[in-house]
Amino acid sequence: MTYTVFARKYRPQGFEEMVGQDSIVTTLKNALKQGRVAHAYLFTGPRGVGKTSLARILAKALNCQKGPTEKPCNKCDICQSISEGRDMDVLEIDGASNRGIDEVRTIRGNVKYLPSRSRFKIYIIDEVHMLTREAFNALLKTLEEPPSHVKFFFATTAPSKLPETVQSRCQRFDLRNVLTADIVKRLVQIAKKEGLDIEEQALKAIARHSKGGLRDAQSLLDQLGSFSEGKITLGDVQGLLGTVSEEKIETLVDSLITKDAPGALRIVHGVMDEGRDLGVFVDQLVWYLRDLLVVSTCGYNADLLENPWRGAELLERQAKDLTGDTLMYMIQTIAGIKKRVSDDLQERVFLEMAVVRLAGMENLEPLENILYRLEELEKSISRSTAGSAGAVAPVKPSGDEHKNSDVKSGVQEAAATTRRAAPAKAAKGETKGESSRDVHDVKAVWDGVMKHFHSTRPSLWPLLREGRLTGLGGGEAVIAFPTGRPFSKKSLEGNAQEVGLIEDCLEDLTGKRLRIKVVLSEDVPVVMQKGGPEPNATADESPVESLDKSKIEKIASFFEGEILK
Repeated sequence: MTYTVFARKYRPQGFEEMVGQDSIVTTLKNALKQGRVAHAYLFTGPRGVGKTSLARILAKALNCQKGPTEKPCNKCDICQSISEGRDMDVLEIDGASNRGIDEVRTIRGNVKYLPSRSRFKIYIIDEVHMLTREAFNALLKTLEEPPSHVKFFFATTAPSKLPETVQSRCQRFDLRNVLTADIVKRLVQIAKKEGLDIEEQALKAIARHSKGGLRDAQSLLDQLGSFSEGKITLGDVQGLLGTVSEEKIETLVDSLITKDAPGALRIVHGVMDEGRDLGVFVDQLVWYLRDLLVVSTCGYNADLLENPWRGAELLERQAKDLTGDTLMYMIQTIAGIKKRVSDDLQERVFLEMAVVRLAGMENLEPLENILYRLEELEKSISRSTAGSAGAVAPVKPSGDEHKNSDVKSGVQEAAATTRRAAPAKAAKGETKGESSRDVHDVKAVWDGVMKHFHSTRPSLWPLLREGRLTGLGGGEAVIAFPTGRPFSKKSLEGNAQEVGLIEDCLEDLTGKRLRIKVVLSEDVPVVMQKGGPEPNATADESPVESLDKSKIEKIASFFEGEILK
């Protein structure tokens, strides 16, 4: 006996068997009931969603011996011959091989003849976009005003290639991709009829791989029936499709999160050793990252996930460590690999470059936070410039040598102030329980840090300005930021280079190496944009009180003033 493949054996024979096209089916059934069937229909959509099948069902509904009816019997000779593609009144034409003007002239010459035994003579032209421009022009008049006994049903995967003059003469129906759940439901029915024992996870993997095409899913299930002996498992599907296990995708993403570039490279190497298709592997990784983006954006929602059977705990854990901006950058980087390569070797190199780059990157900061920090930096520079413009400073020689000497003298001066303040505190009994090397005036130390970075690293100074040094001791220097500035804390913690510079400066000021600890504190006020207190200023303290007596006397002498208080 001749074997019939699943795609043909289980082809829809009635409107009720169409999967995933409910709105179109409802419209056509109502048109049949009301006698409002148009003379030309255009069915568009991706491959394998039922365009030609729908045209055949509509042809049977019009020509069935019990019709016109929305439920063709599929038992009469006309219905059976249409299903088998041998009815003389329903002509199926391949647009790719009959695309010239001569074939269209033949159609124009035959439409004037009545059907031999049916109500209507129906022309089903598949892949109609393949017709030449001359053929379309020759068909226009007949398509607009055909005889009452003629119907035209067109099917195409590329409606944009059809002239607008043709589309305007047809009623258009856009068939959509079949939902994964609907494909799984249909595959369960087929497997039950064929006596196939298959895991649910395997069915879901087939449906996902078919990308909305029911015919592709049926063909893959048919192939698995021959490929596997006994129960069909998820491993059988992965082996047939060349996909890797979900565990490897999860491990690769964990490697990217933990900055384990060697581990990520080993996974890519293992995929190559198994002979897997790197293109399929890249697609799997992109869709996995897409699910993480969904979880990061709106929480775990199985209805929105591409692979809803994945555990919520795993996705939520990984999404917690990656920001939405980072995930979008990762998806763009991985997805761009397939566009830039021409062979498997290049694809491997670009994939390895991508995973190393992603494993070495930090979480991306939202753009609005960066813009806010830039605005604060501009305002701080403007205030500093306005303050220095009111004073007449002596002319100093230019050059890096002089600049470095100023910075060094500023740090030494702050260090001297710190050392002078320490004995005073000790005399008051404020240093009980602390070693002599841990006793420092915290405010004086922070003033020295701020002065140092204001001159040497203006890009870091605005960030430090939002914080305050709240503790020195136990081998740590605690820098606190307001609770309303969590991104400032995160920015400083995530930059090891800047933390090292601050530790170097503190070592110059205190004489010992201290480890930076960054915290959030409600006691630290938010720096106001205008007229607000400096981060290291207290409520009962004015900037003048922090100046040395000698500096106050110099200022008074320069302006020929008198110190009143």
